[in-house]
Formats: sequence, C-alpha cells, structure tokens
Amino acid sequence: MVPWSSRRFVHRLLPLCVPSLALIFALTAQPARGIPAFARKYGTSCLTCHTIYPKLNAFGEAFRRNGYRFPGVDSDAVKHETIALGQDAAKKQFPNSVWPGVLPVSVPIALGFNGQAVFHPKSSAGGAQADNGAKANLNDLIGEAHVWAGGSFDDQITFFGELTTDDTGTSIEHATVHFNDLLFGKHAFNVVVGKNVATLSSFGSHSSYVADMAMFPLSTTALYGATSDSWNVSDAYNGVEANGTIAGRFDYSLGANVGANVDVQNPNNVYAHIGYKIGGMPLDAEASSAPPDPMKPWAEKALTMDAFYYHAESHFTAADTTDLNDNVRTYGGALRAQWGSWEFNTGAYKEQHDAAAPGAVGVDALAQFNELSWVAYPWLVPAVRYEYIRLRPDVGTPVTNSRLILGAAILARANLKFTVTGWIESASGAPPGGWGPAGGFAIPPTPTASVGREVEAVTVGMAYAF
Repeated sequence: MVPWSSRRFVHRLLPLCVPSLALIFALTAQPARGIPAFARKYGTSCLTCHTIYPKLNAFGEAFRRNGYRFPGVDSDAVKHETIALGQDAAKKQFPNSVWPGVLPVSVPIALGFNGQAVFHPKSSAGGAQADNGAKANLNDLIGEAHVWAGGSFDDQITFFGELTTDDTGTSIEHATVHFNDLLFGKHAFNVVVGKNVATLSSFGSHSSYVADMAMFPLSTTALYGATSDSWNVSDAYNGVEANGTIAGRFDYSLGANVGANVDVQNPNNVYAHIGYKIGGMPLDAEASSAPPDPMKPWAEKALTMDAFYYHAESHFTAADTTDLNDNVRTYGGALRAQWGSWEFNTGAYKEQHDAAAPGAVGVDALAQFNELSWVAYPWLVPAVRYEYIRLRPDVGTPVTNSRLILGAAILARANLKFTVTGWIESASGAPPGGWGPAGGFAIPPTPTASVGREVEAVTVGMAYAF
C-alpha cells in the first residue's frame, strides 16, 4: 500500500504519468502555508499568493517570509472586521497596562482534505508489490484532514498552526508565533517560536508542483532500519529561529531545535541559512512589488541562490534494538532560475552521520534534486523532476536510487487542486530498511542487486481547502 502522511514524503505523491493514463486528471494534496483564512482576512483570492497551491508565487513567498504579513502596514490591507483588545492609548501607559491587540470577528481557521488513488501499470514493480500486487489502490482516496489557523495579534506579532488527522491519529504539524521587526528595521530581524520546519531555503518547503517537498527528506537512520523517529532536514521540531530579509535581496536564518530523540535531550540541533536573489520582485515585496505582467503574477526574471548548514544530534533506537547517539553534519545549497513562466530548481545536500546504523556505523548520505516547470496556463502547470540518492556507509557497499517524476498540477477552482503524476525509478542495491523511508519504491531482489528503470505508479490525487 502507498502510505499517506504529511510528515513523510512517501506519504504523498507518487509518480509518473505514462501515456496510457495521460488523460487522467489528478489531484495531490500537500499542506499549504497560505490558507483560506488569509484570503478571508485580506479579502483576496488564493491566487494572490499561489500559482497552484501550495506553490507560492513571488508575492506569496514574500508574505511568508514577512511572518504572514502584507508589505507596508499589514493592518492597512486587512478587509475583515476586528475587535480591539484595548485602546491605542494603552501603548503610552505600558508597562503599566497591557499592550493592545486585535481579534478577528471571524475565527481565523481553515479546513482542508486530501487524498490519492494509485495505479500500477506493472504488477511486478516495487510500487505494486508494496500495494500487495493491487492494480489500483483507492484506500487513501481521502487520506488526511487538516485544520489550519493563521492570523495576527497585531501588526508585529502573527501566528500559524496546523493539525493533521489521518488513520494513525491527530498530530500537531506546525504551531508558531512570529515576532516580527524586532531590531534593525523592517523585516531585518524576526524571531519564530514553536514547532516549525527549519528555514534552509529562501522558498517554502512545499515549493514543488509534483512532489511534496522541494528538498526531499532522507530519514537516513530509518533507511538503516531504525525503529524510532528518524531525524531529517525537512521535519518540524520544537525550537526557536531568528530570521530576516536585508535590503530586499539577502535573507538569512539561524535556529536551534530539539530534533528527534527517544528521550528528553538538550536542544543541540542548530542550523544556519543564507540566500540572495538577483532580479525579480524583492524578497520582502516592499519595493517594486508589482509583477511585470499583472496577468502572470508568477512570471519574473530572477536568480536565487541558497546555502545552509545543519548540525543535528539524535538519540534513536537502531534495528538491533540498541540506542545510538548520532551526530549529523549537513551541508547543502540550491539555485532557482526563473525566466517568465519557466522555472528551474536544482539543489543538493550531504549528511555526514557518525552512527546511523547498528554497530554505530557511520554513513555519508547525498540527496540531489532538479525540477523544471512551465506555467502553461494559470490553472495548468506541467513539470518534470529528477531525484538522486547515494548512501555510503563506513562498512558495507554504497547504494543508490534515482527516480524521474513527470506530471501536471491543475486547478479546477482556486481552492480545488488536481494533479497527475507518474514515477519511474531505478536502484543499485538497497539499504537494510529499503528505499521507502526516502520515498522510494524500487525493491532489488537482494541488497546488492540492481533494479533497472521501471514504472512504479501513476497517482491521481485531490486536494481542497475552504
């Protein structure tokens, strides 16, 4: 069975459009950080910030970076009614009074659902084997329900949260409070507190049209059979982050979080990111924020470069039931080139694990991705994506996995999404935990055998929010 969960890449889209099913409209659901509650707050369409959600356009990315606030004075853009929690005069009386805030008349909550149908053209492929040989799997046609909350306490303090329910239960995906514009001018220094994904890019983590994560997670310890949660660069953890945008072109983040552990540990996970954008809309949309063509708000000519470092310490249970301490040093970078309606993303990161496998065996893990997309119409975006994984343990044989994802994202309405994707995969060997924890489906007959290119699945999915 193809699993579902917004916490794991494999729980999402699975892949590739083959000609025999090219007419199937598809739907794939991914958590969107711009939510219908924001559309109600500002009295605007979801397309103000999104192309095909959750993919953000340049203005939507600026809104996210600015702590879910419009450029300028955020409250000037708010269209719904608010209730004043105190008077402005109380600001002059602080600290002898409570600083005033606002409360929206309508509850700032949105709901969403997503799911998928999976088809296996080849019954002998790994994807079909994972689904017990079924040609079609409709078990997750509606696989998840989401409750999102997003809004403002005032012009400087904002919040975002997400609850997800699936057949395994309900969990907190995100819950953050954003303290914005604290030092050095507008957008220069902000602090985010709560459960959040580390900011390792200038763009949102769900910046792909045909995959869940633009920078997909490896979950290396799970690839080697760990039975407890596996740390990865794209998961959300409790922590604190400082970030900011300088002069509309340079952005950065610094953070610390608790990571993934089988017990209580000090928050020893730290990370840092820098990014720089040439051309196009400024990163904060404070100047020259209007797109060159109002009919194509996604289109710009720009080049954005990112680099990051992430040090993680995790205490996990290995396949042999021993508990290991794994120190991970991760280096990565990415580049986005945009030319009108065309967009190309490429990036890679390398994890150096001290003890990722039983016996405290170290592992070097490499993840690389490329995605080319074209906004053919405001409601139709075809895309092609290639991903590559290499695992090189200190003891044992290196293994690799590559997959090609072809597909298209389609908007039936601004808040109703269809996607069709297909997946072709090959592998040289496999780790003890199989390729599943990193989103793969190839199943070599032996750990050192190879699997040639095979069509794993065609996925038809649906996502809607209101």
